[in-house]
Amino acid sequence: MAKVLVIADTQAPFIHQDYLRFLKAVQKKFGTTITVHVGDLVDHHALGDWDHDPDGFSAGDELKEAIKQLQPYYKAFPNMKVCKGNHDERIFRRAMKHGIPRAYLREYREFLAAPKGWKWQDRVEIDSVVYKHGLGYSGVTGAINAAKDELKSCVIGHLHADAGVLFWANSQVLLFGMNVGSGIDKDSYAFEYGKHMRKKPILSCGVVIDGNPVLVTMRLNKRGRWVGKL
Repeated sequence: MAKVLVIADTQAPFIHQDYLRFLKAVQKKFGTTITVHVGDLVDHHALGDWDHDPDGFSAGDELKEAIKQLQPYYKAFPNMKVCKGNHDERIFRRAMKHGIPRAYLREYREFLAAPKGWKWQDRVEIDSVVYKHGLGYSGVTGAINAAKDELKSCVIGHLHADAGVLFWANSQVLLFGMNVGSGIDKDSYAFEYGKHMRKKPILSCGVVIDGNPVLVTMRLNKRGRWVGKL
């Protein structure tokens, strides 16, 4: 049975500056051997349908900064299973909108200069647990609803402010659903939309050991930095 580290939405180049140190500490503590990213690896803020901050990066500069910020992640995790998130796919939706055939576009690993060990797919399944981004689900029950739909335990991202684990059972099966939170820097201009929202992003990651879920939160001090311990 596998020991899986689950990385939440990072949305590079807007990753919290301490998130990688936190992930390494979790990996070491739990001895994980497989790493899954549940999507929205990059943000593509400049390519979104919402208004782009005129003082922010251009689309080209944002990509350059994302690749730069991801370099230490490539080194720390040379092999990664990456679920496709809705922010990741913005480039392909924009191309479709303007009638550009997919054949003209590069794949994720190419334009993000990622290692050969990084593989993108719609969903990942390990030990009968499904990992996917979670588009279409919402709120604290998002992941458990995904599990019911899959008829298998399910781990999702997408829901930055609703991290947690819920269980559901009938007479024949016990399922869990885990929302893994996020790894973003909420103070980045890309997340200005959430400034006045009641709920704030939860910095966290997930661990699934022999099919059992653990949510690990990244506790911050008053300056917004990781406290340095689990």
